This record gives sequence, structure tokens and C-alpha cells, in this order.
Amino acid sequence: MARHRSTYEFEKRASKPKNSVALMYDLEGFSKFFNQPDVQDYIPSFLNHVSNAVSVCLYGGTAYWMDEDEHRTLSALDLRVSHEKFMGDGALYILLPPTGETDFDQRSLQILCNRLWNLKNNFPKIITKALDDVPVVEVPQRIRFGLSRGAVYELKKKDTSAREYIGFCINQASRLQSYCPELGFIASARLRISEKELKEHGYRKVVATKIKGFPNELVVVDGEEFDELDASVKATLFQTL
Repeated sequence: MARHRSTYEFEKRASKPKNSVALMYDLEGFSKFFNQPDVQDYIPSFLNHVSNAVSVCLYGGTAYWMDEDEHRTLSALDLRVSHEKFMGDGALYILLPPTGETDFDQRSLQILCNRLWNLKNNFPKIITKALDDVPVVEVPQRIRFGLSRGAVYELKKKDTSAREYIGFCINQASRLQSYCPELGFIASARLRISEKELKEHGYRKVVATKIKGFPNELVVVDGEEFDELDASVKATLFQTL
């Protein structure tokens, strides 16, 4: 009798903990996009446009969605992208410190936040570029980002080079991106970006009071966007410091 083999048969031991930043994005309205007739040939093209834009934020390149020319050419960030995984209507990135280092350069994390926030705000330009290849009206109109930081553990699948990652920061990043859709960008204060850097770039720390599994989590949001939230949303989801 043939031996049954599990699809997910991992090596017996996980890796040692790795200092990591989990970056998650979600495309708002992806299900509606997917349910249109005959879009199977367009979905990969649209996803590639989004993935390429996020890659520019990480690896450097031309940020064509930026208004000012001097902000369009981006350099690579001083960190490593250890893992990328499509999640159905978004993607997960596991970021590690530079090779040979055990911690992140805080300036790189600050720049990453700025780049993702700019991408989120200028997402209509990504859509406009994608429509050259995606001739349908109902495409995702917004992108949401969540970031967190903490230890991750690498799981290796037997007899393959495939890897998976587990860690609380992955779960938290997923919940942050969906926590307050009106904001579209929320990062855990666990990124440990200095108060000086946050204030210089217009961010603010507030307490997210209703994240499932992470009650009263200190998070970083854009100050002006937070001020523009409906008062009832702020009262329900946040507490100011």
C-alpha cells in the first residue's frame, strides 16, 4: 500500500527566531473584480502592476505615481526581503535586517512607511496605468497596508526548498490593514521608529482598542488622516494619548 504523504509535511524543527517586519497589503474590492465575466486573463496583469509598485518601494526604481520628479527615483532600502507570498486578495512580505546585521536601520523603516503611504494615496495612478492592460471598470480602487514587527520562525517543507513563516507579527499586520479601512495605512509602534522621525513626517501614535487578539495596541497613523476620521469611528476604534 502506498504511503500517504501530507501536502504540508514540515521538517521537525522550526528555525531560530528572526527579527522581522511583516508587511501586508490588501486590495479593496478584489472579490468584485474577480467575479466579473472573463477576467481570468486580466487578473494577473492587474496584480503585476500592484506587485511591481510595491517592489519599487522595497528594491528601488521609478515611482511613476509620484507627482514631483525628484521623488520618483527611489533607491533600494537597507533590508532584505526574505519571503513574498500572494494571499488571495493581497500579499505578505517578510522583511529581515541587512545581511550580517541583527537589527533594522530605523531610517529604512521610516522611509518604507513613507513610500507605502505615498503609494496608498496615489493608488489611482496605478489603476490608470493598469487600465491599459485591464479593460474593465470594476477594479480594486484602494490598497490598504499593515505593518508589524516581531520574531518570526521559518518552517521548511520536507524534500523541497519551500518555506513558510509563522509569528505574531504576521497575524497582527493582517489585522492592522483591515482594522480601519478609512485610513488604509496602520503600522504597529513595535517598528520602534523614533518619536522625532514620526513627528517630522506627520505621523501620530494612538491606541487601537479593538484589534482581535491584540487589545490596546499602540499604532502609528498619519496625523491628518486620523483627524479627518468621523468622530464615531475614532471613539469606537481608537484612544488618543
